[in-house]
Amino acid sequence: MPFFFGPAPIRRTLPYLTSGQLVFRRRVKIMEVNYNMYWKYWRKDGSHKPHPYDSHVGLREFYFWSVPQIQYMNPEVQILRHLERFPNPFIRCWLDDGRDVLFDCDSKSRHEILDQLNRTLGKTPEILAMERSIAAEENPAIFGYKRQRWCMCAIPGQCPCPGVVMLPKNMRGKYYNFLKEDLEKEEREIVEGGAEPEYEWKCMPFLKMQRKYWKKPEKT
Repeated sequence: MPFFFGPAPIRRTLPYLTSGQLVFRRRVKIMEVNYNMYWKYWRKDGSHKPHPYDSHVGLREFYFWSVPQIQYMNPEVQILRHLERFPNPFIRCWLDDGRDVLFDCDSKSRHEILDQLNRTLGKTPEILAMERSIAAEENPAIFGYKRQRWCMCAIPGQCPCPGVVMLPKNMRGKYYNFLKEDLEKEEREIVEGGAEPEYEWKCMPFLKMQRKYWKKPEKT
């Protein structure tokens, strides 16, 4: 399958994405990740070799392994990445009130960075357990198969099912071309005096105008 190509295709599997540990609070809106890649071309003097001390390794690994899980667990949070803009690696989170929270990621591993974010802006296990319990409860507004109510008409105040109680004629497609007032008048006359239904079509003037262009079929 196509998603098995590329580096570490396990990052795009559903079991890996659902195993994320970081769920941001509702006030977190944007997360910025700033680090450097140290892209250097080959040189004869050996200056292209990476520096033995690289403080951005932990944040690079965090972005590679943990950000897919964070995106899946927090679909409403925007995640941005900035490369080669600042000398030090850090993460900045923007809140809904305009304030920002900075996290220093210098020389930290990806597990330490994830734990720091989870302790500062993540939801606690108690909050997650409460949200799961609320989501597991039966919502009375949901109806259908394997629910408390099969149809919405079972709730008092809703329109009953046409199979049980017939809808008014003005709500049925069969009487679409009739005026609502004429239908109500006809219903009253039938109930009071037993009169036969007589309707006036809304498109009757148009039919009379077009009737002169009609041709009778020729008899053979």
